[in-house]
Amino acid sequence: MALENDAVAGATIELLESRLRRLTYLLTGDANWTGIPTAPAKPASLEESVSRRLLHLERDLERLSRNNPAVRDVLLLHDRFPDLFRPTPPQTLPENLTTQNLASIVLSYASAFPETASRLTSLNDLPIPDAQASASLIELQPRLTELAQKQEDQAREISELRVQTARALQRWYEIALVGGGECWAEWEGRLEDVEREVRREEVVRERRAKEL
Repeated sequence: MALENDAVAGATIELLESRLRRLTYLLTGDANWTGIPTAPAKPASLEESVSRRLLHLERDLERLSRNNPAVRDVLLLHDRFPDLFRPTPPQTLPENLTTQNLASIVLSYASAFPETASRLTSLNDLPIPDAQASASLIELQPRLTELAQKQEDQAREISELRVQTARALQRWYEIALVGGGECWAEWEGRLEDVEREVRREEVVRERRAKEL
């Protein structure tokens, strides 16, 4: 049973090491002549770590979205329609099209041009909204601005709560999981030492019994 556990533990450690080497190569893209990936450079401080840099980027993006409505609109558009921001694969783009092919493609959409022009022209015929309705909307602008400010404050609080939650999870992982694993490893080592002593005592007793 002990040999099977050792074999399983060894295979697990070997698998984890192979995955770690693969991730290291994905990060650095470099390896020595033996094929072992080169370890990434250690950050000079905690602020230069990957997690802190990502956190700073998220805060800068959030600050930019608060100060720039266009950035906020782009982020909302990305959340609702993420497919619009995915680049088209190069292999799907047509290549080596002749002038005749391009003309046929343009002419296939020729019927849409007059329709679009008529719709744009119809915009001039739309009636002007009532002045009373416009005035009521203008009166609502301060309330809308206040609600937008409250929404931004709530979004800021949610962002801070997310950061605190991430820190709490990291602390729990370091103390509960990693610390618990080290404790179990220590207990397992002590049990192995006790088993070794018990086996040694049993061998000594067997030898004494044979001598008697």
